[in-house]
Amino acid sequence: MLTDQQRLAIEDGLRGLTHPVTLLYYTPDVASAATLLERALLEEIARCSDRVRLQVLADRWDSAREGAVGIARTPAIVVKGERDHGIRYYGSPDGYELETFLAVVRAISDGHSGLAEGSRAMVARLSAPLHLEALVAPT
Repeated sequence: MLTDQQRLAIEDGLRGLTHPVTLLYYTPDVASAATLLERALLEEIARCSDRVRLQVLADRWDSAREGAVGIARTPAIVVKGERDHGIRYYGSPDGYELETFLAVVRAISDGHSGLAEGSRAMVARLSAPLHLEALVAPT
């Protein structure tokens, strides 16, 4: 199902990961063509690195369970390392978003956010949790 270009991007994006990363894939209990493609992509990502583990959660919506981990809707992907940094990815990490998604996986594995020192200092001064959503649309 994946193209050679996707496989190459995945292999390059995951090469040399330093620490394990877990992808928790919350998907509806009734699969669609879109979620089947998304799952195949995530399975390929997990197959390409022994540092990436995929866990598929394809149960009926449980608002208490999903709420406990910050899932607002499905399908959703939780990207976490030794600890959960609160990264939730909605939508398929395909096309233009694939490289960005792989960069998130790498950042979690390497333990480096990629933020400049000034930005890290601003985040450190936050005194309450912050909900931030970045919406991406292909151009």
